[in-house]
Amino acid sequence: MLNNLVGKFAEHQLANEFRSRKRFTLSAFFQGVQDESKLNVVDVWERVSLQRDNGKRMEIDVLAESSCGRVVLVEVKKTKTKTRLKAVEGFDEKVIVYARQFPDKTILPAFLSLGGFTRQAMRSCREQNIGTAERIAYF
Repeated sequence: MLNNLVGKFAEHQLANEFRSRKRFTLSAFFQGVQDESKLNVVDVWERVSLQRDNGKRMEIDVLAESSCGRVVLVEVKKTKTKTRLKAVEGFDEKVIVYARQFPDKTILPAFLSLGGFTRQAMRSCREQNIGTAERIAYF
């Protein structure tokens, strides 16, 4: 239960950081980000629901939209063990569903795992161009 609360607080803290910053690159928070152009975040939401075609409900932990049409999608995890490949694959599925529902948006995916990543999960993030972080960085 404590890990769940820490994860929810991390989501809220990250969302507030996105709201309070003017023009920043996503790499200020996450490693492995391919897009280095500055974001001008105009809207930030927490726990955004989506639905697959088969009716399965999914949730994006933090969604931040920039004035240029780019959208940051962030998965936040706090577990006792390192984040595994299955969690990364689940997040990638959310990104794909979001992209299908909003084809005009450029998506910048990122994963904050406060418990760290397994090697396999980190490799998958790099292959899928998902930015990674193990803590919320302040600058």
